[in-house]
Order: sequence, then C-alpha cells, then structure tokens
Amino acid sequence: MKSATALLLLVPLALAATNSTDPFGKIAKTIDSVLTSVDNFLQNLKEVLKTHVASMSKTLSVILGLVGAFLYFSGINKYGGRSMLIGAVVLYILAEFVNGL
Repeated sequence: MKSATALLLLVPLALAATNSTDPFGKIAKTIDSVLTSVDNFLQNLKEVLKTHVASMSKTLSVILGLVGAFLYFSGINKYGGRSMLIGAVVLYILAEFVNGL
C-alpha cells in the first residue's frame, strides 16, 4: 500500500520535472493538484459515510424499538424492553444529529 501511494505521488512529480523549463513550478502545480484531488475524495467520502451511517442508524433504531415494544408489552422482559425503547429513541436522535452535520 505504501509503495503504491509513493508511486502515485512520484510519477507525476518525475513527469513534471522532465517536461518543463521550470521544474519547481511544475512540481508545485502537480503537488497542488494531487492534494486537491485527495481533498475532494475525502470530502465525498465523508458525505457518503454520513448518509449511510444516518440511514443505517434510523433503520436499526426502528428495529430496536419494535423489539423493545414487543418485550415490554408482552411482559417477557419489561426492564429490557423499556431500555431498548429508550435506546431506540436516543439512536434515532443521534442519527438525525449526524444527518444535520
């Protein structure tokens, strides 16, 4: 993984240095373009992860609430069911908070 990253960074630098009259200017532009593309990738990754985490948390909170309601109202485990219902509400609120970031 490290060698692939190093290769990815060094090949454009070598090409920029050999194809220009001012190698340091080209190298600086190449480094800026690589850093910009990495920044864009990380921003997109953050948005995708935020969306998926919020979606999964909402789904899991509904499942947790249904199981908790079943346990509470059937009398099988009132304390555990009540705790699951409270946990479902807290998880849903946290999912909405993450979605709003």
